[in-house]
Amino acid sequence: MDAEGYIECGDNRDEIVFPWLCDFILARKPATVLDFGCGDARFALEISRRLGGGVSAYERDPEMLARARRRIGCEPGSVELLPPPDASWHGRFDAIFLLGVWMCWETREECLTILGHLARSLRPGGVVIASITHPCFRDRDFATYRTDFDMSRYMENGVLFRVAIGQPGAETPVTDTHWNLAETFNQALEAGLTPIAVREHADAPGRPPSWLSLVFAQIGGRG
Repeated sequence: MDAEGYIECGDNRDEIVFPWLCDFILARKPATVLDFGCGDARFALEISRRLGGGVSAYERDPEMLARARRRIGCEPGSVELLPPPDASWHGRFDAIFLLGVWMCWETREECLTILGHLARSLRPGGVVIASITHPCFRDRDFATYRTDFDMSRYMENGVLFRVAIGQPGAETPVTDTHWNLAETFNQALEAGLTPIAVREHADAPGRPPSWLSLVFAQIGGRG
């Protein structure tokens, strides 16, 4: 991944997804929050500032992790960077959020493994909030991303497709994986998560939604 290009590309999820996500999390008054796939940790740090602490973050990409360490180092004690998932995570978090992460998982097995671990990492009453590019509108051009996905392949899960993120003429290319809407919910259910809320985010009024936020609780738990 071109970490610098991705961070500087001007993806509008900062304006149309994160404000809603932040308000949703803060309204629940969580004691512990995890940003899973935190990138350079800017979202984790903002939530930590508003909550007054209690935020952890995890990132597996080495270059992004180095950037997260540098950014968090400027605000000591604000966010705890975690090592790779293990049993110490279980039952730890009131809220876990993934912003633009699910599309990075390339196999169904990987999706189920990670989602299952996140489900076990919730405290009673906790939630997982996953924000993804909307799988039903991959063929549309939006303000800050466009793809080469062929919607005739919508029912084929696990298809890799190219994405150009950023303002037209200054895009950063990435590769994502297509999971259609049914498969997205099925993976969550198999991993032990049940949907409790859905939010669609449009670039502008009258436009199709470019992002989709899904809120899950543990199956058998109370979200």
